[in-house]
Amino acid sequence: MLKCFKNEKLWYAVGGAAAIVIGKKIVTAKKTRELAVSGLAKGMKLQNDAKATFQNMKDEAQDICCDAKEKAGIDNEVDEEVDA
Repeated sequence: MLKCFKNEKLWYAVGGAAAIVIGKKIVTAKKTRELAVSGLAKGMKLQNDAKATFQNMKDEAQDICCDAKEKAGIDNEVDEEVDA
């Protein structure tokens, strides 16, 4: 009987079963769900903020580009080439 307690594979099996039981309790806990939802919401907010910031940067870059073209007189040349 004591030989089976010295069996390494038995303890791996017992440890694996315990990990499954404890893991299931953790995964199905209300607090775990709250933390997961909270983390997901923060991630989505960060993503939306990043998209808005990128769009603002893109708009500002286009405005700067248009202003530079106006100063250089490039817009008139491009319009004339397209009409020809």
